[in-house]
Amino acid sequence: MDTFGQRLRHLRKELHLTQVELGDVIGISGAGIAKLEADGTTTTEAAKRLICSTYHVSYAWLTEGIGEMWTPRDLDDLVDKYTEGWPEFARAIMKGFVRLPDDEWQRVIEMVDKIKKEGLPG
Repeated sequence: MDTFGQRLRHLRKELHLTQVELGDVIGISGAGIAKLEADGTTTTEAAKRLICSTYHVSYAWLTEGIGEMWTPRDLDDLVDKYTEGWPEFARAIMKGFVRLPDDEWQRVIEMVDKIKKEGLPG
């Protein structure tokens, strides 16, 4: 994602928010969010910082595309939110998965494929 607008849209989709819902948080209309996402306008520094503090997003990622969208603690919060009510071991597994680097995912895929093909041991 090369532009602020693309990153903003990606963030909004990740959070399952409408343009109006996001706009309500930073005090602009849904149409204003649409313009931001299309890189048709800019927003204030205060609005960018409000987005970051409200949704625990990296300012460097949102504004410049540098680094990860979430910090590790923010990832834990998101996993906790979406796995509420799950057994603790399952939540711990999910927290591990969200931190996997891209090159490790191939190993996970291979293990899952093997389990699907051969079944679980035992």
